[in-house]
Amino acid sequence: MLRSFRVPVIVLGFLLLTPVIASADPYVVGSCKDQAGKPNAAAGWVGTAGGDGAIVNTCANNGQLIAGLNSATPSGASTASWSFAAPPNTHIVRVVANRTTSGFEQGGPAQDVAYVMTVDDAALERCQPANDLNCNGNLTGTLDKPGLTARQIAFRVLCTDAGGSCSKQVGMAISGAFVTLEDPAAPAVSNSRVIDSGETSGTLRVGFDATDAGGGVYRALVKVDGQVTQTIPLGPPPCSDVVPGDNPYEFNVPVPCPAAVKDALVAVDVRALPAGPHGVEIVVEDAAGNQAAVAGPIEFPKPNVASGSAAERAAALTGRLRMWFVKAKSRNRRSFASVYGNRVVTRGVLVSRSGRGIVGARVDVYHIRRDGTRRLVKTGLKSRSRGRLTLILPNNVDTRTIEFAYRALRPGPITSRQRLRLTVRTKSGRTYFRKSSGKR
Repeated sequence: MLRSFRVPVIVLGFLLLTPVIASADPYVVGSCKDQAGKPNAAAGWVGTAGGDGAIVNTCANNGQLIAGLNSATPSGASTASWSFAAPPNTHIVRVVANRTTSGFEQGGPAQDVAYVMTVDDAALERCQPANDLNCNGNLTGTLDKPGLTARQIAFRVLCTDAGGSCSKQVGMAISGAFVTLEDPAAPAVSNSRVIDSGETSGTLRVGFDATDAGGGVYRALVKVDGQVTQTIPLGPPPCSDVVPGDNPYEFNVPVPCPAAVKDALVAVDVRALPAGPHGVEIVVEDAAGNQAAVAGPIEFPKPNVASGSAAERAAALTGRLRMWFVKAKSRNRRSFASVYGNRVVTRGVLVSRSGRGIVGARVDVYHIRRDGTRRLVKTGLKSRSRGRLTLILPNNVDTRTIEFAYRALRPGPITSRQRLRLTVRTKSGRTYFRKSSGKR
């Protein structure tokens, strides 16, 4: 079952993005001590012991992972080990460990005890005095084994005389281990949706869900023109970089981030972008740095036409708006009196500086009420052939001002505006104002 984490809304200022589905570096799990040198509980390590073997984990208290044979003459079945298994859908590609052995000093019989470090049951490091000529005493310092493709690693001490007993006590301790895990699969994004295009508000809002089968869903990245300018965490601790500022894929647990996030929301203040145009994209990233596109690239700002030639897009930058009431009979067709319950039709035209109609542009419509409140009621009024516009008002509106606003660039300032004054009267001739509800 996927662990689901609901993500809070985070509003970003200057943000950047690029559309990608890519595989980045593997992620590193620090155990016993993390990359900053702070102790932790060595999550993911499992100890086993048999016979006179014993295991101890004092990592959380600035200690060690300890395995030992705790008898002067351990029985032949004695063993003690610490092992680490790669989480599902990952594999181990490197292990770096500060390990120390004890009891393997030169002198005295010791050929019946051994220390061994294994990768998927294959020994990569072994010390059994008398049998291993390169093992002349205790091992100290750092073990570094890169280039692996493994499911499990283990550090073990054991008695090799299965039928009898062994000659001495031996032990092994790990004071810090760093396991590098490769997670080859990118996260999966679903239910991606543009909640606000930002063309009027200036804030692009994108929602999405995401899942990941490896290290978990880590963060969202916002990029402009391919350069990351902001990161948004998508999971609670321990889904965070241990040492900010260097490798961002360092954690304290094998699966640091949630397997699923729901209703994540990224808000990008595109008004803060430098003079454009710019391509804005949002991607989601898992703990290993694999990325999947959420939205984009989206051009900001862009000429206010859905499509067209370069000349048509350029012409949209000079657009001028004219609107009027269809049934107005006075010379000033921008004012009109109607009886409550009748539908009122407005028409208009959007033309370039040369007088040519602009097709496919969007006009925002605001209603301004008697108390001065101004409410955006429509953002998708589109110009048709020859730049023509039509808007039919609801039959239950009251007296108000209707403002039509054209933005040559979206988002951007209003570059052409037309206001129409509508007076609504009751059948008795009184001017009609609806009681304010905050909704109309």
